Amino acid sequence: MSTPVGRDPLPREVLTEHQRERVLAAATEVFAKRGYQGTTVDHIVSAAHIGVGSFYSLFDGKQDCFLATYDRVAAAGRSQMLAAIPADAPWPQQLAAVLRALLELIEAEPFAARIALVEVQTAGTAALAHHEGNLDEAADLLRGGREHSPVPDELPLTLEYATVGGLTWFLQQRISLGEIGDATRLLPEVLEIVAEPYLGEEATAALLSPQ
Repeated sequence: MSTPVGRDPLPREVLTEHQRERVLAAATEVFAKRGYQGTTVDHIVSAAHIGVGSFYSLFDGKQDCFLATYDRVAAAGRSQMLAAIPADAPWPQQLAAVLRALLELIEAEPFAARIALVEVQTAGTAALAHHEGNLDEAADLLRGGREHSPVPDELPLTLEYATVGGLTWFLQQRISLGEIGDATRLLPEVLEIVAEPYLGEEATAALLSPQ
């Protein structure tokens, strides 16, 4: 394809990144619909409308493509959730805002949600390592809740990891059962899982009231 007169051609790295993004967008839907185990490279290249050679110029194989897909989904979700945090609000309101944003993302991006919370469990040890890194980051953020607990000395050392694990399992079940069409309705249950161990029942319920 010739370059229009008066217009410089795009640098090769820009074209490569554009193609990579197109493949990852297609792969998100393919992996979500077929599952990691049921997906082949042929499925991905067909959905992305590229050749097999072009695919292997971008990725080492299916797992490498999945890892890039997962990381892309996780980075986008992290960015949107952080953007939802009211900067001057206390920790409980910030937590509620992040959890609401998470549920809104799950509702708006069901394929991405399935990649991030369900299919990553089946994609091998490298994928699990990426996932566990993100869970560790979430646990670190939860530790701020200890300062707001009426009984901080009674909170177990493993609370953050147990809380993140409980939330992950809860969301995995809802996604697997197809119960995310109106995911924001799950906010009371999610707050009960995440906020109540720190704040108690009454203060957690108050987070659902209009501010």
